[in-house]
Amino acid sequence: MKTCLVIGRTNVGKTLFCVNFAEFIGLSKIDVYFTLPDGSRRQKRYEPAQARHELSGIGQHRTRCLQSIRLELPQGKGTRQFLLTDSTGLAAGIHPDQGIRYAMAQTLDELRYADCILHMVDVHPTRNDSEAADDVLTELDRQIAEFGQTRVGYAMLVNKVDLPGADEKLEQIQRQYNPKSLLPISALYRKGFREVKEYVWRMV
Repeated sequence: MKTCLVIGRTNVGKTLFCVNFAEFIGLSKIDVYFTLPDGSRRQKRYEPAQARHELSGIGQHRTRCLQSIRLELPQGKGTRQFLLTDSTGLAAGIHPDQGIRYAMAQTLDELRYADCILHMVDVHPTRNDSEAADDVLTELDRQIAEFGQTRVGYAMLVNKVDLPGADEKLEQIQRQYNPKSLLPISALYRKGFREVKEYVWRMV
């Protein structure tokens, strides 16, 4: 089964997007398959509201392993199945928590094999002190984008487009990085989900 990996820095809205997208596709019960960095696996079924409450929220590194949801998209008279995989948020430098380091390594390993890469960036990113305030993307996002541009199934999801100033940021990203596919979304308000669905359908 093909995999669509959602990747990006920590706290940009990846988990909220995955849960809300699964509900948007039509799931009233969401089976989440957890793959831990040590290779162990477990599964839990959620109501969408429960998944949003337990799996997403404000704070760094709420997600510490791969979290996959099996989804189906219509294809003619049948369906096309794929795994939408949420991942541990990436951060610059060496994280002091060994468990988070292993989880980030797991994310990067999964990046090599994913059939579709949805790189989520924040329209108003939080920056390190060393990063210029006028840079449209953080250094980490630039590195992910450079790698993604070498892959067929790469798209950049620009999240939080419901916030002021989003249109200007989108134009800057398009002008400076010209990603193969740029999809403006709001993970919270589900804006742009139809376009994401159409893109994923082509990739999987």
